[in-house]
Amino acid sequence: MKKFIITSLLLSLLSIGCTHDPIEISPPDTRLNWFNDAKFGMFIHWGVYSGMAGKYVGPSLYGIEYTEASPFLCSWSAEWILSQAGIPRDTYKKQAKNFTATQFDGNEIASLAKETGMKYIIITVKHHEGFLLYPSTIQPDWCTSTSGANGRDLIMELLTAAKSKGLKVGLYFSQNLDWMTEGSLGEIPQLYGGKYDIEKNRTYIDYTCKVISEIMDRYGEILDVFWWDIPQINTSQEFTNQLQNALIKHKNYNKRILQNDRLSTLANGDFATPEGVIIQKPERPYELCITMDGSWGYTDYANNKKTRLELLYEITNTVSKGGNLLLNISPKGDGSLHPDALKLLKEIGDYMQINSESIYGTEHSGFTHGQDFGRVTRKGNSLYLHYYVGDKVELYGINSPILSAKTISGRNIEYKKIPNGYKFIGLKKGEVAKVTFSSIIIDEGFPISNKMEETNLYAMSALAEGGLSINGFESGFVNYNSWINLWPDLGWLLKVENPAKYDIYTTISNGGPGKLEIKIESDDNARI
Repeated sequence: MKKFIITSLLLSLLSIGCTHDPIEISPPDTRLNWFNDAKFGMFIHWGVYSGMAGKYVGPSLYGIEYTEASPFLCSWSAEWILSQAGIPRDTYKKQAKNFTATQFDGNEIASLAKETGMKYIIITVKHHEGFLLYPSTIQPDWCTSTSGANGRDLIMELLTAAKSKGLKVGLYFSQNLDWMTEGSLGEIPQLYGGKYDIEKNRTYIDYTCKVISEIMDRYGEILDVFWWDIPQINTSQEFTNQLQNALIKHKNYNKRILQNDRLSTLANGDFATPEGVIIQKPERPYELCITMDGSWGYTDYANNKKTRLELLYEITNTVSKGGNLLLNISPKGDGSLHPDALKLLKEIGDYMQINSESIYGTEHSGFTHGQDFGRVTRKGNSLYLHYYVGDKVELYGINSPILSAKTISGRNIEYKKIPNGYKFIGLKKGEVAKVTFSSIIIDEGFPISNKMEETNLYAMSALAEGGLSINGFESGFVNYNSWINLWPDLGWLLKVENPAKYDIYTTISNGGPGKLEIKIESDDNARI
């Protein structure tokens, strides 16, 4: 009896002998043309929490007194430190003195974004702490006017610089959740996790609409994106309409301004914004946002710092599925960036400059499953093979004649036909191949025959239902087995050429108790 081997971290779904049509996405709104072409943007989380660097010493609403000997430390989501540590409002306001912005230069940040290959910038004008990054007349005691930034309009400084360099700009605005303001929606630390009543919510929404109006007064004429957040705590049509009207009925509003899908549970917006989980089969434009180290706000204690290859994987993976990647940077309270972050951005910029053709203006590759060697992006009848995994480049799922196969730099690549695909010879890791076909008809699946000794299926080539992350490196590149699947299902598509009995073996690495479930059917839509 011949066998094939399935190698992965977690396994639950495998399809046998099934084909499918290419992904179809609804015709895009022309207002989103620049957004769909951009593919890569910069997210900036910056506020009073940045000056705390993930550490708090002082009293807590939860009955704890944090000391220098035993401080509260944030290794993740340091922008939530007020809530996590239970810091009283009056105490938290004193932290504004550490938000100095002395090293912040809008031109330097805009230049950094452009050199990294980013096409747009989204910055937090107000996060859940309620602090405004400009001198506000609506909230004069909780803005740059009463901080170490001495009343600077940090938003205008950045937006003006970005526009001068040809970048699109947008503002993140936490409209539903504001821990420092009476009446906010959601759970409030000052109320020990309790919530305000509906009448106080109405007062808060009125206040928030005034802030939106002030923001539009100052920046509306140059904005390209308005980025809402925390939709799940707003289920009110009344509040949704008020907030939406504060934006779109303002004199400086222009229909070019795109909105994401986080205004409330009742608003779809112009594009979707999954967080940490890629959309495999998008039905409309979307943007995946990720951090560089597990925290959106700056912290000295992050323990999940990504490497160059991890970030390049996130970019190419997202773009291969037709989406944009919004990569967050976390300035310190003085506005400077950690040297490690600057180094990573420089390395990404170098890659993007060389391989820009394979990123910008691309579409969904048409593949739902992955490829063992890396990720595939697409423009028309050209596929771009991003090679950074394993020891060979074999593309499965397409049999159309090849018109040309070259590296991005123009070097010809040798190739040969293999069952249900092509093998490319001489491509080096880190290179990108441009393969142009006479037409592209995708019929995914690994061919399986009883004449084959074995077939290995790896996490890279699976359809990951959830999040799939690189986790381990050898000589600068990831090996086949160093992946973490953040949700339970990985699936492979097989094309079984001959009826036969097959043995299935799995190799699983797990840090603790786990469960493996294998589902098998026997018809043309069989799934394992």
